[in-house]
Amino acid sequence: MATPLSQKIASHIREIGHPITFANFMEMALYDSEYGYYTTGSSPGQSGRPGFPIGMAGGDFYTAPCVSPLLAQILVRQLQEIDGRLGHPSDFTLLEMGPGEGRLIKDILDEIKKVDSDLYARLSIILIERSPFLQTVQKQAVEGHSHINKKVTWVSHLNNLKDESLVGVFLSNELVDAFPVHRVRMEPEGLKEIYVDLVDGQFVEYLDEPSTDDLLKVLKACESTLPVGMTTEINVNAVEWMQEVVRVLHAGVVLTIDYGHTSQDYFSPQRNEGTLMCYYRHTVTTNPYERIGEQDMTAHVNFSNLAQVGEKTGLTLTGFTNLIHFLMSLGIDEIISGYDQESPEVKGAIELLRPQGMGTTFKVLIQHKGVEISTLQALRHRPFFDGVLIPVGCGT
Repeated sequence: MATPLSQKIASHIREIGHPITFANFMEMALYDSEYGYYTTGSSPGQSGRPGFPIGMAGGDFYTAPCVSPLLAQILVRQLQEIDGRLGHPSDFTLLEMGPGEGRLIKDILDEIKKVDSDLYARLSIILIERSPFLQTVQKQAVEGHSHINKKVTWVSHLNNLKDESLVGVFLSNELVDAFPVHRVRMEPEGLKEIYVDLVDGQFVEYLDEPSTDDLLKVLKACESTLPVGMTTEINVNAVEWMQEVVRVLHAGVVLTIDYGHTSQDYFSPQRNEGTLMCYYRHTVTTNPYERIGEQDMTAHVNFSNLAQVGEKTGLTLTGFTNLIHFLMSLGIDEIISGYDQESPEVKGAIELLRPQGMGTTFKVLIQHKGVEISTLQALRHRPFFDGVLIPVGCGT
């Protein structure tokens, strides 16, 4: 069924007279100012959206903060340690990029106010959100923190911030997976990019030469060679994003929480069709050309690529772990013991710790700049794969 956004994208292809990259298609599907999945809100009647909030039951997918508020308690423990490593600065800034409906930042503020009045008094918040609708929702989420409200800044893009203006923590949770990705396929004659064309009113995929040399650079940087017939995603936006993070951070830590893999796993034969997934009311599909503007689209994160770019541009790799080890290292078992074992909090925590679910699929990349950090409490327990994050040759 045609949607307003599918008609708009079709008109765009007709107007320019040639196919567009899948990255351009995904950018419009998620972020178009009129009909994009993330930018137009989820209220009934808006752009034909079904009216189910992101991450909630009946919505399109679950996010970690929606599964359990205990994630915020764990993160506050890590924020407190980082605050100490920075010498308890008079203005400690917590920047969250892509805060969604503001659930995580609200839970973090609730917890800091309860356990650390000194940090709460010194805290400033920057929320980077390009959707006016979601900015409104986020403002409602933090309105109970009158002190913090005076020190909250909303900006639409990271490049609006000044060079080295941040002292504190740069936090993102399930952000990078929503960046538009280029899709490529290895053919016998070499790497080809997947473009989106319009034939008889239908979107079809079209293979042609890569639209940018950056696609080959990402593969070569981590010594990845794709077998013939393999389809995968290359997230050029993630490279540019990491460079911007380095530019903005003066001193502190970058915490990136998302689902993804090291390069070795990302380009393994078991992912021969890539990692692109679409979500609609908790139904998972691999067809991005249906319900355009009404379903989410994501691709897993190549954490080796992020670590490599960070090393090249000024960040030091602190460590890499998965969600289970991150939570256990910061004392999730101790926190759970204080709750009724049948409570929603504990049941949610179990979901975060599930070995074949969020607990291993979600990874945590920790990087730092302008501060001496050999390790952090979150890295006490290390998974077996953390030593292969950056393959030999990466970062050079």
